[in-house]
Amino acid sequence: MGNLNKLIIGQEDDLSDASQDRSHEEGVILDAYGRRRFMGVAGVAALGLLCSLDESEAGLFNFGYSTSSVQGIPQSWVQAKGLDVNRYANYIKGLRLRNITPRMVLAPHFKTRGRVANTLPPKSSWKKIGPTLKVIDRLSHEMGVPVKSVLSAYRSPRYNRAVRGKSRSYHMQNVAVDIQFHGASAWRVASVARYLRKKRKFEGGVGRYSSFVHIDTRGFNVDW
Repeated sequence: MGNLNKLIIGQEDDLSDASQDRSHEEGVILDAYGRRRFMGVAGVAALGLLCSLDESEAGLFNFGYSTSSVQGIPQSWVQAKGLDVNRYANYIKGLRLRNITPRMVLAPHFKTRGRVANTLPPKSSWKKIGPTLKVIDRLSHEMGVPVKSVLSAYRSPRYNRAVRGKSRSYHMQNVAVDIQFHGASAWRVASVARYLRKKRKFEGGVGRYSSFVHIDTRGFNVDW
């Protein structure tokens, strides 16, 4: 065994040239094998880490929000679209909005236009609606009037086409809401929204229509 070790590590000065050549070749082979084995182990470890991250993200989306029922959410909605209805409603509830209920936010996701039904937003987009809802909640507080209706929030691409929304509508990114308030005209709502924006409470779009106002938090200011 000692001689074999000496051949491998090449420390014997009196070895023949041929023995030294063989020793060198064996050392290269062993070294290459060691590298390949290390890379293989490292690759498996990296794959395991990625799988763990995927499982963690899946766990966040599937189990991060409670499936318990939320006040005001009809059971028929859950039967129609599954437990994600309760999960999304619990996310909205967790925002602790004072003037907007989970039912108000979810209701537009059950609208239809012709044969096209809207859907819930993708789970990866759920949190995007939070900043916009907080702006609307602040609007209600500033004006001292309650929210009347959330006319539109997230729109699936198919539903957006069915209602003739813009091809790049921010509703499809789940950052836009069309809103009405009791006792406040669209002109007043838009004016207060732009005032809050000027005070740097948010950055986004404010669009005034005849009977409602569009508000989004796209990250830069636009008016129409």
